[in-house]
Amino acid sequence: MNELQAGFLLRGRYRIIRLLGKGGMGMVYLADDLTLNREAAVKVNFSTGEESAVQFLQEAHLLAALRHPNLPRVTDYFVEEPCQYLVMDYLPGLDLQSWLERDGRQPWQVILPLALQLGDALSYMHSQNPPVIHRDIKPGNIKLRADGSPVLVDFGIAKATDLSQKTSIGARGYTPGFAPPEQAGGGRTGPYSDQYALAATLYTLLTGIRPVDSIKRVLDKEFLPDACTLNTLIPENVSDALEKAMSINPEDRFPSIKDFLTGLQDTGYRFDKTQQRIVEPETGRRRWTALALLFSFLAILALAAFIIIGGWLKPEPTVSLPDAALSVVEEKTEPTSTTDARMLLPVTDTVNARVETELPSLLAGGKLLAYSSKGIDDKFWQVWLMETALNKDGKPVAVTNRPLTTGVGDKTRPAWSPDGKYLIYSAPAVNGSLANGLDIWRISITGGDPVDLSNREGDETDAAWSPDGKMICFTAVESKTGKKQLYLMDADGRNIRPIASGYLESQGVWSPDGRTLFFVITSGSANYFALRAADAGYTKVNPFDTNQSHGRLGQVTDPVFSSDGSRVAYTRTKNRDRWIGIVEYQSRGANFSLVTKTGKDYDPTWSPDGRWIAFTSERDGIPQIYIMTAAGLIQNGVSELTSSSKEAAWQP
Repeated sequence: MNELQAGFLLRGRYRIIRLLGKGGMGMVYLADDLTLNREAAVKVNFSTGEESAVQFLQEAHLLAALRHPNLPRVTDYFVEEPCQYLVMDYLPGLDLQSWLERDGRQPWQVILPLALQLGDALSYMHSQNPPVIHRDIKPGNIKLRADGSPVLVDFGIAKATDLSQKTSIGARGYTPGFAPPEQAGGGRTGPYSDQYALAATLYTLLTGIRPVDSIKRVLDKEFLPDACTLNTLIPENVSDALEKAMSINPEDRFPSIKDFLTGLQDTGYRFDKTQQRIVEPETGRRRWTALALLFSFLAILALAAFIIIGGWLKPEPTVSLPDAALSVVEEKTEPTSTTDARMLLPVTDTVNARVETELPSLLAGGKLLAYSSKGIDDKFWQVWLMETALNKDGKPVAVTNRPLTTGVGDKTRPAWSPDGKYLIYSAPAVNGSLANGLDIWRISITGGDPVDLSNREGDETDAAWSPDGKMICFTAVESKTGKKQLYLMDADGRNIRPIASGYLESQGVWSPDGRTLFFVITSGSANYFALRAADAGYTKVNPFDTNQSHGRLGQVTDPVFSSDGSRVAYTRTKNRDRWIGIVEYQSRGANFSLVTKTGKDYDPTWSPDGRWIAFTSERDGIPQIYIMTAAGLIQNGVSELTSSSKEAAWQP
């Protein structure tokens, strides 16, 4: 295939800017997406026939469905013989291999946050049905955003995996030192294969040395040095966890990525090396020899062609762009100091590494977390504002904390205006009196006198602002009947009106595009999710899950959308137990998971970047604010155990 020239208009939408790289099987171009008005990376794959095109479309569809802040986003894909095209967001920036070559090995305190975020992304991939296996994790395939967060890129060889099938030699990728032996031998790859490669990547970043190749470890019995012998600053548990994760036999590795991450963080973890299985390839010696020859042949081809990313791209001298896309960020490739961004990695001495512990890594770009707490006098619930960050151990903590409201009466259920300048909450009407029940109040986050917006009989709670800032939805509990019903009012409190319904409805929230009101219906003993469309005047009720009358999510409350609208976090209840769940919005109830296990967790809220979830947990005996990753990892309490706290809401 001839190269596409600058200015060429592909599919009437993508205007080619320049070639980014090429290899034996395809090319990658930088292009203007004229529809979305932004730059995109267009990967061109040389089709090898009808079967190849069908497989490409199946796997491209799967990749396009992935939504995780540390994974690339596929925005389009199509086949125009003789080529297949994959379109992704383009991200300039530094990859970890370039960073390692520039600054040398890094201390564990710097690598830990990266490890946790990458592990979270892999856990998300592996939880798909079928599991998605990356199969080419290495420093060169991990990019850094301007805020220092990693993005796992190059999905050119990622596959939806049937664990009963062996790896196709034609489809596999093999990078010496990072790939496990099963990936070179036509064996079955799985989540355990990505675990090996992630461990090898962390080993390299911590020691500055690429691990001994797995094939040499099998055939030539070459020894893999302990990471802590190459860098004495590496904790022993980290070194042992890396060694276990890089076991030759998949059965000797951790059961999952989550277990691997636990070993990395548990200072008491030790790897019992006597339990490793001894590899004796006697009966398969000819097979391993053939594999070694094949491996050597592939390595020579790779060297001769300067191929990167599993044989896909030959990079330009000034560009380090993997196959797949990256999220759009500010054009900034090399931070000049640790203060350029809160999470940027510090420049360190390659021998005597130094960690900048004084600068916390603020979560969600420093956006505030509003919540209700009894922290002032332990009498009334007040609205508080918290700033959160990652500590030196990579765990969320509070770095600033202040009350926003004072006075008599409980102030609960805070919710943000779309511009992040105001909060609305529920509080008793007229100076804390219960005569008129609870009203919806508004207050500026800079302080000042709050304004009573609803000012009507009965209780008004669970308020939510529309994305355009023009309306507020709230739940009204009628004083005489106790019936719950959804109401709307203008943002200034005028034009209060009920949404006509014969159901008991509560906790209405808008989708980020403003087209749908998502809420809870109570029918008998069941709570389930339903929808009302804005273009129909919110008059018609449709079930969220059309597969079952009350849906497949169980008893549900507390819905909240991720900022991109792709996921809904919620509380699932059974008897007295409560868990945080996440459901893919487009699946309409088919694809969901529970991400907490204590049975004491509820009321989730997304960070605006979609990476974190704050929630209320009673695992410590009293309600507390906890934060975890979007996949349920690194759960840590951030509020003070000396007083109760609940109902967090993250600033947009």
